[in-house]
Amino acid sequence: MHGRSFSRIVASVCSLILVLAFAACSTMPRDFEPPKVSITNIMPKDMTLMEQRFEVQLRIQNRNNVDLGINGARFDIELSGKEFGSGMSGQKISIPRFGSEVMTGEVITSLGSVLRQVQGLSSGGTKVQYRLKGKAFADAPGLFTIPFEDTGEVDLNMGSSGEKKAGSF
Repeated sequence: MHGRSFSRIVASVCSLILVLAFAACSTMPRDFEPPKVSITNIMPKDMTLMEQRFEVQLRIQNRNNVDLGINGARFDIELSGKEFGSGMSGQKISIPRFGSEVMTGEVITSLGSVLRQVQGLSSGGTKVQYRLKGKAFADAPGLFTIPFEDTGEVDLNMGSSGEKKAGSF
C-alpha cells in the first residue's frame, strides 16, 4: 500500500516537471530572430595609466513580432583585429516589436590594449575595423541568452570642418 502511493507521488512529480519543462520551452517563439546589436557611441569615462573606462552605447534592434525584454549584456570589442576591451551592462530595457532601443554599458581597457591600438594607428591608416561580440540576456518572452556579433569599419580621418565622416561612431 505504501509503495503504490509513493509511486503515484513520484509519477505525479515527474509529470509536473515535464509539463513545466515544455511550458518553459514554449515561451520562446519558434521563429525568434536574434536582434541586431551595433555600437552607436563610445565615450571616455575615467582614465588612469593602467585602466581606462568607456561608456558604450549599443543599439539593439528587435526584428520580431513580439516585444523583447533584455536585462543585461556582456560583450568584447576588438579594433583592427586586436582586443580593445570587455564590457557589460546591467541595464534592463524593453524593445518593442519591430523597434529598437539603446543600452548603455561600460567597457574597461588596459594600458596594453591601448598601446596596441596606438601602435596600429601609427602605421598611418585612417580606417579601423571593429568587431563587437557578446551575449544579451533576455527575460521576455522567456529566459534565454542571445549571442550577437557585429563588424564594421570606422574612418578616423577628420574633414576640414572637424566633423567625423560617415561610418564613424
